[in-house]
Amino acid sequence: MTFAGFDLPDDLRLLRDTVADFVREEIVPVEAGVPGDARGLPVDGLRTLQAKARDAGFWCLEAPEEYGGGGLGVFEGVVLAEQMAKHRYSFPRPGAGVFGSEPPNVLYKGSPRQIEKYVRPTIENAWTAFSAISEPTGGSDPARAIRSVATRDGDVYRINGHKMWTSGADTARYGIVYARTDRDAGRRGMSAFIVDSGTPGMTITPVPVLRDHWTTEVVFDDVEVPAENLVGEEGQGFGLAQEWLVRGRLRYAAQAVGVAEESVRIALEWAKTRETFGALLATRQAVQFPLADARMQIAAARHLTWEAAWEADQGRDARTKASIAKVYATEAGYQVVDAMMQILGGMGMTKEMPLEHWFRGLRVARVVEGPSEIQRFLVARDMLGAAALGRAS
Repeated sequence: MTFAGFDLPDDLRLLRDTVADFVREEIVPVEAGVPGDARGLPVDGLRTLQAKARDAGFWCLEAPEEYGGGGLGVFEGVVLAEQMAKHRYSFPRPGAGVFGSEPPNVLYKGSPRQIEKYVRPTIENAWTAFSAISEPTGGSDPARAIRSVATRDGDVYRINGHKMWTSGADTARYGIVYARTDRDAGRRGMSAFIVDSGTPGMTITPVPVLRDHWTTEVVFDDVEVPAENLVGEEGQGFGLAQEWLVRGRLRYAAQAVGVAEESVRIALEWAKTRETFGALLATRQAVQFPLADARMQIAAARHLTWEAAWEADQGRDARTKASIAKVYATEAGYQVVDAMMQILGGMGMTKEMPLEHWFRGLRVARVVEGPSEIQRFLVARDMLGAAALGRAS
């Protein structure tokens, strides 16, 4: 039996380092010229950076090759996401759109017409799209909380309902909307529909939140959608959404690792040059110990994230390990960034520095893609089986 160890393959290491250089040399300087109270990159700056990323071969790296993407696996994706996140506006997407915008992953299971009309143009033209699943009645239990209804009427469906916390709906070209086609079938009654932005009857309202990137509220009032915009079959919506949970959760875990590591780098530079009472901060145990703790937390978070990603690439069920990684990495990342802000003192709180942006982004990251409490429940249910639901095993 041989063991390959934990070293990255040479080609992946080279790609990781090249992406890291791109973020440091291209994205960070553009952000430095953006006012600290801005909520993202200016459109002209984003377009320029996207062109450079495309030329460098960093475009939609996780999208399937047959649709124009890079075709990277889950493990490769999380390794790169760590580096892509090391800049100010890295939440909710590492790179803030610089590296392209993939279509909602459920569309990879769409019809040939849907692939040609939405998937390929999204990758080629840098379109953005939204996914609308959470509702005012709840986001963590969509099988029961979803009240939006899609009713078949000849060659169209009519959608009526109310979505909350929908990211990017105000700027997207189109989105995936989850609605009930069978009110009495639980999760088997949910279906997924492609809805073009600007469709009559759809009202989008920005909802300011803690992080730089806001979310939206979307109301559907008898919105007419062609029947051919149904993704898959009726009742398959919940299953399609579930298939992509692992990637989404691991991406957030990788982002948390990346920004935590970068916050430590910033704090190390500060501690090595800043003096108090005639001595460098680096000589103080009150500074040394948080740095040491941060290194341990980052190492543990990275291991959990990489392990889950590797399992997913082997075709194994990685959902529980992805939940573990998402909880630990986002909570540890939040703690690390908080501790590094403390080392920098007042400077760590300024909007010109990226730490307070990451602090707010990580606080939100502990809720999106399934809050920590839900992830802990999923882990416990995996351990306890039917007993976790009050049933005999």
